[in-house]
Amino acid sequence: MTLPDLPQADIAQPEASFLPVHQAAAQLARGETTALALVDACHAAWTARNADINAIVLADFEAARHGAVQSDARRRAGQTLGPLDGIPFSIKESFDVAGWPTTCGSPARRDHRAASDAVVVERLRAQGAILLGKTNVPLGLRDWQSYNAIYGTTRNPHDLSRTPGGSSGGSAAAVCAGLSYFDIGSDIGSSLRNPAHYCGVFSHKSSHGIVPLRGHGNAAAGFAAQDINVAGPVARSAFDLELILRAIAGPDAADAPAWQFELPPCNRERIADFRVAVLPTHPLAEVDGTVSGAIEGLGDWLAGQGAQVHWNVRPDFDAAALWRTYVLLLRATTSLHMDDAAFADALGRAPGAGDDYASLQFAGATLSHRDWLLLQQARAQFAAAWQRFFADYDVLLCPAASTTAFPLNESGEPWQRTIDVNGSAWPLTSQLFWAGHSGLCGLPSTVAPIGPARDGLPVGVQIVAPRFCDLTSLRFAQLLEAAGHAFRPPRD
Repeated sequence: MTLPDLPQADIAQPEASFLPVHQAAAQLARGETTALALVDACHAAWTARNADINAIVLADFEAARHGAVQSDARRRAGQTLGPLDGIPFSIKESFDVAGWPTTCGSPARRDHRAASDAVVVERLRAQGAILLGKTNVPLGLRDWQSYNAIYGTTRNPHDLSRTPGGSSGGSAAAVCAGLSYFDIGSDIGSSLRNPAHYCGVFSHKSSHGIVPLRGHGNAAAGFAAQDINVAGPVARSAFDLELILRAIAGPDAADAPAWQFELPPCNRERIADFRVAVLPTHPLAEVDGTVSGAIEGLGDWLAGQGAQVHWNVRPDFDAAALWRTYVLLLRATTSLHMDDAAFADALGRAPGAGDDYASLQFAGATLSHRDWLLLQQARAQFAAAWQRFFADYDVLLCPAASTTAFPLNESGEPWQRTIDVNGSAWPLTSQLFWAGHSGLCGLPSTVAPIGPARDGLPVGVQIVAPRFCDLTSLRFAQLLEAAGHAFRPPRD
């Protein structure tokens, strides 16, 4: 595609691309910068850093500059489309962009081209946000790292020998390195949460169902709703997360004529107004002291700020039973993406499955519809327990992952690998406990950086709120940020 020659933008330094979205939007509104300058700042950062990090794996800066010129013209005419008009963003590779590949890292889909934009892309473009490119993912979105045979390996901007997480690892790495102002990822097994924690940025796993997923993943039907899975933003500020969530949330087109959407407001204005439960570790998924110690330190600080802090409290359910239900339903959902040969292999492995992840994944992939329905009864009981829990607490603070970012390890399958937790080897998949604990029941979770851990790497806290109370977890993260728990760029 050939575009007309574009005017030269103001000289932009790469550091300008580290601005949070709300500050960049304010500068645009005051006429202190232009959309073209913002795009060129991201391009400069991409040129300087992406070869090492490999976060944005598909880019079209020519089209982005063209979109920026149009945005600047709208602004001069007083016809901006919304608060995100002129803000450059990237999108996880698993979301459709018309004419672009959606491979989810699979070489078999290398030649696939999407026919239309995913809902989240449609909505962001309708507000005037400017797409820069797509960010890297693991094969089939099934790893806590982000590498595949098409696009290669994405690295953590804070330490190139370590993972940025997955499956939205490219999303977090791009935002962390200043390659884009924000990104949209997805999360079914901590895919938004662990990358934000590893990279020291903010993310929000939205309440299940409030952001349509039509145009996400490899499903030929392009489902608007997928069990457990959600979409949500990655950004450098918790204030940005709310701004972006408001742009992408709401019923899909088919439901819009009948459904109205409004998130419950949060009436807590200060940290001291919150009733906070803190769960730094759990017997089923031990957390390394580098992470649990940071969360404990945060709890002590919150108490000093006047918050009501309650330690090591849990909902009144069997956590092991929830874990088993979560893994079965997780793999039932992702079985949609298995080819016939992989499904046949799973059928052969499923009988006699134990309660370890390696066995449960095959049992889940081959669940009968009756067994799936029976598990909904269990999920309803877990959800009721969460509802009772949140009658006494406003938020639960817990880890997003058991360790800080671990060294890259691409040998074998994810469930065959281990991580070092307090000097002992734990299955990598044990960390899924912190994904399913709240994710099974569709609760919102915001991850906020709380400073470098004892090992010098980023560490975040997962802030869980009642279902549909997204603005509560976001408000808590915003108060943490305002108090100094903010994004810090990686050292060059």
